[in-house]
Amino acid sequence: MLAPSYHAAVSRGATVLLVFITSTCVGLYFATQTYFNPALQGMVRLDHLIAVNLIYYYLWGLAVPVIITIARRVPFDERRRAAPLLIHLLASILIASVIIIFAELALKWIPGKRGTMQWWEAIRYAFGVNFHSLLPTYWMILFAYLAFQYYARYRDREMRATQLEARLSEARLDALKMQLRPHFLFNTLNSISSLMYVDVDAADAMVTKLGDFLRLTIEGDGRQLVPLRQELDFVRRYLEIEEIRFEQRLRVDYEIDPQSMDALVPSLILQPLVENAIHHGIADREEGGRISIRASEAAGRLTMTIEDDGPGLGSGEPERVRFGLGATRARLEQLYGTDHELRFANGSRGGLSVDVVIPYRVAEERS
Repeated sequence: MLAPSYHAAVSRGATVLLVFITSTCVGLYFATQTYFNPALQGMVRLDHLIAVNLIYYYLWGLAVPVIITIARRVPFDERRRAAPLLIHLLASILIASVIIIFAELALKWIPGKRGTMQWWEAIRYAFGVNFHSLLPTYWMILFAYLAFQYYARYRDREMRATQLEARLSEARLDALKMQLRPHFLFNTLNSISSLMYVDVDAADAMVTKLGDFLRLTIEGDGRQLVPLRQELDFVRRYLEIEEIRFEQRLRVDYEIDPQSMDALVPSLILQPLVENAIHHGIADREEGGRISIRASEAAGRLTMTIEDDGPGLGSGEPERVRFGLGATRARLEQLYGTDHELRFANGSRGGLSVDVVIPYRVAEERS
C-alpha cells in the first residue's frame, strides 16, 4: 500500500499540471482572439500576443494558491456577507495590480515586446489597457473554487447518506439475525408449545408477538431518526419475547421522562445495547437478572441508559464493549460527529451501564 505522502504529492502534482495547462490554454485563446480580430488585422504580431498573454496568465496560475487561501480564510456565509465581499474586492484589486507590474517587468526583458517605453511608462500603459479586463479573472478563479467546494460537499453529503443507509440496513440485518438464531427461535417455540397445554390464549398471544416483532424488523420506512416512543415500542416487543424465553429470570424496568418521548433518536439504536445486556449480564446467570431502560432530557441533551445487574466490566471489558456495538458506534459518529457520547461504566447495581448522549431534537410531528 502506498504511503499517504505519496498520494498527496501525486495530487499536488496533478493540480499544478492542471493549472499550467489551463493557464496555457487561456493565454493562447486570448492571443489568437486578438490576432484574428478584424479591427486589429496586421497591427499586431502573433508571437508578441502569445508572449504577453502567456506571461499574464502564468502569473494568474501562480496566484491561484493565494486566492484559494484567501477564500478559505474569508468564507462567505449567511451571517457574514458584506465583510468577505469587501475583502475579496480589495484582494482582487491588489492581485491584479501585482500581476500587471510583474508581467510588464518580465516583458521588458523580452526584446521588442514593449518598444522603447520605459518600464514605468509600460506599467502605466498596461494599467490603462488591462486592469479592468484582468480584474474579473480573480472572481472567475474564486467562483470556480467555490463551485468545486460546493460540489465536494454535495458529494460528501451523498456519501455520508449512503453510508448511513448502509448502517441502518446493517442494523436491521443484525436484528433479524439475532431473532433468527436457533436458540432464540427454539426457546420461543418451546415456550409456545408448553403454553399450549396450560394457556392456549397466552400461547396464541405469544405467536402473535413473535410474528409482529419479525415483521417490524423487516419492515421500515427507511428513516434514520425516529421518535423515542417508536424505538421503545420496538424494544418492548423484543423484551416481551425474551421474558417468556427466560421465564421469570428476566425483569425489566422503564424510567422514561415523558418529555423525551418525542425526541428523535437513531432507529434501532437501543436493541443492540439491550441484547448486549442480556447476553453478558443475564443469560449465563441461573438466577437471571434485571435490565433498566432510562431516558431523560437536560440542557438540550437526551441521555438514554441501558443498565444490567450482571458482572459489570471487569476482565470482560473488551468483549462487553465490542459485542454487537460496532455499527452502533459508527452510526452515532456519522449522524452526530463529535456531538455525542457513548459511555461504558459499572452501574449502580454492579452491572454494566451504557449511556448514549445525543442532541435533544423534537420530532416534527410535535411542532
